[in-house]
Amino acid sequence: MYFKVKPSHRYIKVEAEGVEGNVTFPVWLPGSYILRELERNVVQIEGYRISKNKFNVRDKFTYKVYAMSNDQREAISTSDYLFINGPAVFPFQLLEEEYCVEFSLPEGWKLHTTLKERAGAYCADSYHELADSSFQASPYLKEYEIDEEHSISTIDELSEDLIERVRKVVKDENEIINSVNHSITSRKYLFYFRFSTSPKGGIEHRDSSSIVASWNADLNSLTTLFAHEYFHRLNVKYLKPKDLELNYEKESYTTLLWFAEGVTDYVAYKSSWTSKAIPLSEFLRRIASAIYPITFKGGEMSLSESSLTTWIKYYRRDENFPNSAISYYDGGFLMGLLIDLSLFKAGSRIEDKFKEIPKDYTFQDLEEVFAEYDVNLTLVNRPSREIIEALREFINVELTDKGKPFLGLIMNGDTIAFVEDGSPADLCGLCPNDKVISVNGKPSDLITNMDSREKSLTISREGRLKELKLKVGQSPGHKVKISHNDVSKAWAGNDFSFEFDSRVI
Repeated sequence: MYFKVKPSHRYIKVEAEGVEGNVTFPVWLPGSYILRELERNVVQIEGYRISKNKFNVRDKFTYKVYAMSNDQREAISTSDYLFINGPAVFPFQLLEEEYCVEFSLPEGWKLHTTLKERAGAYCADSYHELADSSFQASPYLKEYEIDEEHSISTIDELSEDLIERVRKVVKDENEIINSVNHSITSRKYLFYFRFSTSPKGGIEHRDSSSIVASWNADLNSLTTLFAHEYFHRLNVKYLKPKDLELNYEKESYTTLLWFAEGVTDYVAYKSSWTSKAIPLSEFLRRIASAIYPITFKGGEMSLSESSLTTWIKYYRRDENFPNSAISYYDGGFLMGLLIDLSLFKAGSRIEDKFKEIPKDYTFQDLEEVFAEYDVNLTLVNRPSREIIEALREFINVELTDKGKPFLGLIMNGDTIAFVEDGSPADLCGLCPNDKVISVNGKPSDLITNMDSREKSLTISREGRLKELKLKVGQSPGHKVKISHNDVSKAWAGNDFSFEFDSRVI
């Protein structure tokens, strides 16, 4: 198929040419585990609908897409900026055919993409390649060189400190990637990047990644975000779960997102630390922050279940998520740490084992790779809180607020944002979104005062006033403190201690 793209403010108009018949707009796109129903942004099309995402068209047809998403997985078009993630704008007919995109841009605009240029258009050998590619254009577009093979495309000013940190990470992670297959890094790689007031994170592609970060993001978090997306060049884009099938019209379930995403995050943080791009304290903060959510009731969920339910749990989180589920990012990160510490004790490290993992791997393949190092991977099929117990062989883990005065809620101003299952707040009848009017007849912010054993609350729920009695209880423990033992001290090369506070009162 051939697409001629003319962007305008808030919209993208496309002249398409293929064969007369049906075209399909993707329901799902690789690298994001939620159904996006991308056809929802099509506002006009020459053709008639035959299902929610399929249209019957002539060999030449036009369509118009609304493009105002701040999400790097989709598309945005303004008077001075254009970003397109392939599946967000372009439908498909046959998957295994050439797809070319020609742009009609205002004078003075620059465009960056990793697709090959052919006769004035940018072409992919298949729809899979187009779906794994992005386009960024603007009169303000610039390119920061990391090294001869890597650069950052952006409309924003980037500090030399960030560039140097990314340079260190890329060099460090390339050593791991090249130990698996040197051809992976033989192609040039482009980071698409911009700051935003609505940051969404990143998405990986084979030869690029797209990252949107907050204006106030610190350099440590930016560095590890770049590191995470770059390591996907190996883990997901080359090595991938065998059951993670590529289907643009439905969910692709796997029990192994904890390894594909969570272990990727672990390697990203470790690589950022070992390359001296971030300090040890930032790595420790990530370890403690990953333990924290598993201390809640959601820690009863296994990482396999977390991977399978990401479509309806993790990417559709509500105020009850900590009571019901666990992030495979956090749990997988901790499994990466557990694997690495086990390997370290035996004289190896996790970076050395990727070359032994089959390109399309199963859980049994991972078990075989790590079997000789006494790593119990069946932990991923058990309640994720058991990972904390396993880690205690290598790292001292304390819940320093255990037994302390406790209500079991998180406040957002005077409104209850979260109620922990089985807590005093739960037992007294409080609900998320209740507005606290007064505590013992005084201002609502006194709810954090633990002097009295019982509090008389006046709350507003859906506009109705209610009187409740809240008794102070004892915390099950959420405030996480980690410190070294002999193994982890040798692994870190230093004594260490780090404490991660809890938002729950």
